[in-house]
Amino acid sequence: MLKRYFLSIIFSIFIFAYYAKAQQLIPLDEEAYVRQINDQINRGNSDSTRLYNYLLLSEYWAPTDALKSKQALDAVLHDKNKNVLSMGLLNYYEAVYETNQGDKIKAKKLYNDAISILEKESKNKGTLIKSWYNYAYMQVEDKGYDFLVKTLTEKCIPLSEKSRNTELLAYCNTQLGLTFMSVGQLNTAEEFQKKALEQLLNIPEKNTVHLITYLNLVSNYCYKPDSKTAKIYLDKATTLIKKYPNTQHAANYYYQVAMYHTTKQEFTPALENLSKGIALAKIKKQVKMLQMLNFRKYNVYLMQKDYVKAKSLMEDILDEDILTKEGINRKIIITQLATVNELMGDYKQAYQWLKKSSALSDSLQQKKLLEKMNALEISHQTSVKQQTINRLEQEKKENELLARNKNLRAILLGIALGLSLVIAFLAYLNYTKQRKLNEQISLSHQQQLLRIENKRKYDATQALLQGEEQERQRIAQDLHDSMGGMLANIRMSISKDGIGNMNETNDIVQKLDRSISEMRRISRNLMPETLKNLGLETALSELCESMSYKNLHIQFEAFDLSENIPFETQLALYRITQESISNVIKYAQANNVIVQISQNDNLLNLTIEDYGIGFDKNQITKGLGLKNIENRVQLINGTVDITSAKGEGTTINVECYV
Repeated sequence: MLKRYFLSIIFSIFIFAYYAKAQQLIPLDEEAYVRQINDQINRGNSDSTRLYNYLLLSEYWAPTDALKSKQALDAVLHDKNKNVLSMGLLNYYEAVYETNQGDKIKAKKLYNDAISILEKESKNKGTLIKSWYNYAYMQVEDKGYDFLVKTLTEKCIPLSEKSRNTELLAYCNTQLGLTFMSVGQLNTAEEFQKKALEQLLNIPEKNTVHLITYLNLVSNYCYKPDSKTAKIYLDKATTLIKKYPNTQHAANYYYQVAMYHTTKQEFTPALENLSKGIALAKIKKQVKMLQMLNFRKYNVYLMQKDYVKAKSLMEDILDEDILTKEGINRKIIITQLATVNELMGDYKQAYQWLKKSSALSDSLQQKKLLEKMNALEISHQTSVKQQTINRLEQEKKENELLARNKNLRAILLGIALGLSLVIAFLAYLNYTKQRKLNEQISLSHQQQLLRIENKRKYDATQALLQGEEQERQRIAQDLHDSMGGMLANIRMSISKDGIGNMNETNDIVQKLDRSISEMRRISRNLMPETLKNLGLETALSELCESMSYKNLHIQFEAFDLSENIPFETQLALYRITQESISNVIKYAQANNVIVQISQNDNLLNLTIEDYGIGFDKNQITKGLGLKNIENRVQLINGTVDITSAKGEGTTINVECYV
């Protein structure tokens, strides 16, 4: 159950960062803000002022009321004087609308177009900064958080500093902190949140960025956990919320209050504040915020071991069909229903939910593939259209050239009937010119065919490589989602009901345990995604947790690990740890294992120590496992020392430089 709890906490961090886009920079006094926009529209002092305020109104309604947002946007797009505004502005606000409607392909294109235009203009730098951030945020699913971090640090923050926009500079830093928090880098996240606070000192009047930064700090300290420091920033946020209780950030505020009480294991006030936040989110139609609140409430029920309420909450969410309209959300709900049914001991129902989750995973993968195919089809159609345009332009030039030549010949024939030699000479010149032109056209055509052929080969090669990588990931996912669930369910059923005598039951259970372990090992070897996305420390922690079982406790410790360790070194140390723990499980008969990794300047030290039966190094031949460890150490130019004696356990110490 402890593993399930920590998985739910990790998921809550992810879901909070995933919905960071909901942190709009709308003034806290929203009623006054909307009233001011409508006043500017009604006065209509100038077309530019009137149309720009329509765009602001469209942005305000985009997350909560698609109809009002579209009406305001159309008022600009259909206005005959819309050219008084920069096309970059129009692209940005249209992209905001499409983002909230879920059309990612169209939204990304519009943001990209906005950036291309706004970068060439001296004004509208604030919109350029927001365009870069939103564009990078939409790339997280495909390019990972690295692209978002790179955009914030290389584009948004420098542009904010150059334009001296303190509010956006603080906002970019707090969003950068939120991004690091989403991957578990809480100390780094805290550094950027503190930078945002320093910049906000230059803005004496508390505004939306102050509230967002306070709430992000509350989350960061609750995840550490450090409830004492979290309370400091929660109090600051409370002061602002009391002044503006109707702000769209109020639901997020109650979410943070509940997190604080959850950290202190004060479950009653946590549930009370979550209920307040849920009510506000429903009123303001904040579907994404509603999902955060419901999952936090679900986590509280799990911590209380109130599995009946936890199950009921997930079933109600599924029945409402508000949060589950998106396939990924439905999969999350179904997976959590499988978890809570397992905790309640209803293994049959848990198995049924796992089957549904597996089927939905296949459906989502198919949907994602179709989206990519549609995107490729659009690119192909664009290429075909461009080729058609080029061909028509070429034909036009040829026709114009032929027309000019025809007129020239007619004039020459009309004014020089008696000058046959001159006419013949001119005809010869014209023939030579036409032949060269035809040769140029032929050469151009051949070059075009060659480019098309090279492009086709490139696309085919790229598709083949992508298909190979996707197939590897699908195999690993299928092993984990399908075979893992089935084997686990069979094992639980046999353990609970038994088959025949006890020795036979234990033997089958042991065989299933080994099958499950082998399946997990194969899946992890195929796709160590945690190592790629979250780094060595998080990957080793997860590995130790996954390889622990009832009779084997694995303690993991990490000290001062750098984020700049080469990936090849990270992978080698990960595999060494994996092999060492596997050897402990197979041979050591140990109940406890300590895995410790530390870094001192550029020296890395990895130690795996067990308290098992040990072995005599002089009386044992090195097996494949120990040879694999030594080979991996050699690949990273490191050293390994294996210390063991009968009855005294085994210690493996690896050192390497980075």
